[in-house]
Amino acid sequence: MTSALTESAKTQSPFSYLYTRVALNHLGETSAIIISTLISYGRLTAKDISIKSKLTLKQVKIALVSLIQLNCIQYWKENSSKSVFYTFNDRGIITLLHAGDIIARIKSQYGEKAAELVQNIIENGNITVKDFISTLSDEQEKYDNMAILVKLFNDGWLHRLQIFNYHPAEDLWNKMYQETLKNTPRSATTSEIKRVAEATEKTKIKFNDLFLSGNESKDVFIVESGIHQLKSSITLGFNLSRFEKHLRSRALSDMAKSRLGLLTGFIYEQCCSLIEQKSADLRHRYQDISGLITNPEEERVFLSSVENALVDSKMTVFTIRDLMRHLPPDLDLRNSILTQNFLKPAKRVNVNGTDQPHKKIKLEDGSAITEMDIEFESDFHAENGDGPLSMTLVAEHLRLLTFNTVPFLFEVAPGSYTIPFLQLSKHVKQFHYEALIKTTMGTNALRILKCIKAMKLVDEKAISNSVLLKERTVKNELYHLINMNVIEIQEVPRSADRAASKTFYLFRHKDASSYRFLSHALAFNMGDILTNIESFKAEHKILLEKCEREDVKGHEEELLLESELKTLRDLQLREISNIGRFNRVKWLFTVFGTL
Repeated sequence: MTSALTESAKTQSPFSYLYTRVALNHLGETSAIIISTLISYGRLTAKDISIKSKLTLKQVKIALVSLIQLNCIQYWKENSSKSVFYTFNDRGIITLLHAGDIIARIKSQYGEKAAELVQNIIENGNITVKDFISTLSDEQEKYDNMAILVKLFNDGWLHRLQIFNYHPAEDLWNKMYQETLKNTPRSATTSEIKRVAEATEKTKIKFNDLFLSGNESKDVFIVESGIHQLKSSITLGFNLSRFEKHLRSRALSDMAKSRLGLLTGFIYEQCCSLIEQKSADLRHRYQDISGLITNPEEERVFLSSVENALVDSKMTVFTIRDLMRHLPPDLDLRNSILTQNFLKPAKRVNVNGTDQPHKKIKLEDGSAITEMDIEFESDFHAENGDGPLSMTLVAEHLRLLTFNTVPFLFEVAPGSYTIPFLQLSKHVKQFHYEALIKTTMGTNALRILKCIKAMKLVDEKAISNSVLLKERTVKNELYHLINMNVIEIQEVPRSADRAASKTFYLFRHKDASSYRFLSHALAFNMGDILTNIESFKAEHKILLEKCEREDVKGHEEELLLESELKTLRDLQLREISNIGRFNRVKWLFTVFGTL
């Protein structure tokens, strides 16, 4: 059954293959079958799922409860119907996909207890504050865990779950829109297009208010003995959008380190962390509603307006002083900047125009130093401060980030900066894409790709003249680029009868389609790696079950044969290798599929 399910999902789509495989590993075969069925057929009732998946209705209902709790499935009930419809939600599966990285991040930033708490939330889907605190007996432990919950909630890693979080956004939107349109009267002086646009704008306000409701401080917090605590009645879940912001910051800081060095990259990493929480989400709710954003240009304009609104409200703006407070005190920036202000000046000339040698002063260690060197040292420290972390040096690093060919920062006012996330996401994808082309297809392929991107729409002869390569080499590289869906080919007939002898071809590159194809390929590869790990475990199922026995655990070297021990070591090495490969592919999938 498992192999049949895998093959079915594999031929369906790359994302179906990946999501079904992740569900199979984490949630079991029944849940994986239900998820695969919902991806195939869309929204279904429990009875329809049972018929199409050939599972019993009882199995389906039991699995649906867990899947809804884990946010892998959302449900919707129409007012006019008694049937409940279920829809697949990829956010729950993506959370499980990144679970290890999420826990590692929380552990490094907040400690072991916070990581255990987040792990429990991911495993169970959500927790109620009252139920969680009731499991603790010690008063000090209750206080410590409440402080961790408050900290994680304030930093955006946890968010409040309400009933509408379990409903599909598109169904919520359609219900609100129909109600608003019904209450917007027709008029002889108002066209239907204007009436629909007016209803859409009113629905947007209601839709946003719905998701903001219940998240004000008075709805979430209570004050006991002067200490902020979360209300015991609220339910908390993990906020995947917050982790995606961290992934974006990591991608941007890694690119800054590769282009400008480790120190400047580290400072940029701190800049990202300053505004990471308040920055725009990578995936807006409007993007989940069909028909609301109709084309890529409209999507770009909308996301740009969201980002600009945050800048205008100063939510994603920071100053040098904010950054100085955030930098670690042991950071040493001395000699990290070589500009005209920080280089040793040219040989100085006396006031009377004569160039006389400077007097040397003997030091205690026997070495000598000139008066000019002493004068320069005093000027340097007067201008830049004596400490290893002076504001002038930090400002120079920010200047490097602002005026780079890739503008990592944008100065909105003197001393105030913001990060153009939307613009930088394109540069990150381009940087990784070109690196992939160079490592997998060679430098000639990258040269031809850059030529096509620069010239927009170009024929083979023009490419040969521009990249200074032989025609045969260009033909071969173009063939490989077309096969890999890196470039597109356009047929241009020269005659009305479209004769092949009179036809020539033009080539072009579209970023969006290339990145989409690559993200699909990466998703398929991730599913394949997970399948390979499980398949070679299945081949040695008897040996692995033997190792799991209580009487064998800890005594493997004594009770197992030499050949069995060798097989175990090989299995372990193979699994480690595949997990490492999986993580590398997952990072590329994050860059091209999430950012």
